[in-house]
Amino acid sequence: MKNLNLINKTRISKSHEQIAIEILQNKELDEIRDLLSAYTKRAYLVGGFVRDSLLGKKNSDYDIEIYDISPKDFDEFMQKIGANGVGKSYFIYKFKCFDLGLPRTENKVGMGHQDFEVSYCNDEKMASCRRDFTLNSMMINIFNGELLDFWGGENDLKYGILRHINADKFCEDALRVLRGVGFAARFDFIIDTNTLKLMQSLDLSYLSKSRIAMELEKIFNAEFLQIAAKYLYKLDLFEKFFGLNPSQDELDFFCQRLENARVFVKSKFLFFYILNEVFSVNLEAIVKNLGLANSYLSVCKHANYKCDPSPKDMMKIALKMPLKSWLGLYNEKRINMAKKLQIYEQKFDHGVSTSEISALGFKGKDFGVEMERRKLIAIDEYLRSIK
Repeated sequence: MKNLNLINKTRISKSHEQIAIEILQNKELDEIRDLLSAYTKRAYLVGGFVRDSLLGKKNSDYDIEIYDISPKDFDEFMQKIGANGVGKSYFIYKFKCFDLGLPRTENKVGMGHQDFEVSYCNDEKMASCRRDFTLNSMMINIFNGELLDFWGGENDLKYGILRHINADKFCEDALRVLRGVGFAARFDFIIDTNTLKLMQSLDLSYLSKSRIAMELEKIFNAEFLQIAAKYLYKLDLFEKFFGLNPSQDELDFFCQRLENARVFVKSKFLFFYILNEVFSVNLEAIVKNLGLANSYLSVCKHANYKCDPSPKDMMKIALKMPLKSWLGLYNEKRINMAKKLQIYEQKFDHGVSTSEISALGFKGKDFGVEMERRKLIAIDEYLRSIK
């Protein structure tokens, strides 16, 4: 029933006619229009800008694809306006807040992620074929607002479907598997059955750790973490990434916990926190294996409670951090308790004097034990005082 609801729910909040008006009235684009008008009337905003505009989301990535100008003339023109090349073989230049490029086709010629033969292509449909998913293939003309949608991207966007364009082109870069999971998790989309089968057929072992880590970072920042978990499981990546082979029931429990927790906790570390809470994983080994930043290990400092913690448990956490910073503060019951205990915004001030403990002759390990004992006494006294 959930899948049917997803299909029946339109995701588009703006028509392309509305977006066309906004583009034509966009003063940031006026300079580009003025610069290009002598060369072409075929220049298109492409990719994420079009997708996000239709979804009603802000996107300041102005990627513009420019037609009817040769690579040689384009290079000379870019140098004339002071643009910076960011990959001459790909015809891409940076100019202020814009990425300006020529239309191209790409053909895989080696195993590396940069092993592509790039060719200039002055045909919109052929150039758009190199895109990964239909929702990223749409183009809007910056001069007249015309929308070009050769692969049904607007319809797929409307109904929340993630669908590949060309099977052969899609398979040229296995990173698109993780990009697909990321898009599904960002937008709460269903991956088309044939696209999912294609993703399941690709081998990620040729991808570098840095590329995998880059896409996982986007996934862990996504709003719909339970969608990410579901598709990582279907793609047999739970064992590869996390060393886990959960049952369907275990996965369902994990996904439900993620979905409920995400309402209250927006941190990119939440996925790992819940993963550790539910499965008791070796976080250090996982972070190292995936090439993720060491900041992910901070999750180890956040206490786990599979059942709701007691007031005393929460006071212990507040000795180390304000409870609003605790990743385990992921439901209303815990939040209300933290606020009632008056330790939501700041750490608990236990008032224990280190100099007093030292004066009594405690040293080394004994000092630490006595310090903790007094902190617990301070917690008990505080709890009695607020009853």
